[in-house]
Amino acid sequence: MANEKNLFPHNNFPFRLEYMEGNDKKICWFESQNHLDKHITRYKLDRRTLKIDCRDEQPTQSSKTNKAKVRQGTGKSSNGSSGTSRKNTKSVDASGNSSSTSKSKPKRKPK
Repeated sequence: MANEKNLFPHNNFPFRLEYMEGNDKKICWFESQNHLDKHITRYKLDRRTLKIDCRDEQPTQSSKTNKAKVRQGTGKSSNGSSGTSRKNTKSVDASGNSSSTSKSKPKRKPK
């Protein structure tokens, strides 16, 4: 129990990562396996040189295998627009009257 308290001093962080960065020993604690995997990916750490411990003795597996479990949506977002569509813009002439509605894509000049 005393050894577990030394390895896991934070109750809400059951995942522990230990690795060397240059001459410095780095120790990190994480709330979930997903957070641990994000850290390893973000800093491009070599899994062969890491020491990963779990306080609850859960098997550690990469979250990359869980990507198939992400719910596939219909492609429609809740606000009614997709992130890749262009917005319509109204062009206004000098007198303040709106003259036409066009896409924000630039028009090509005829040759």
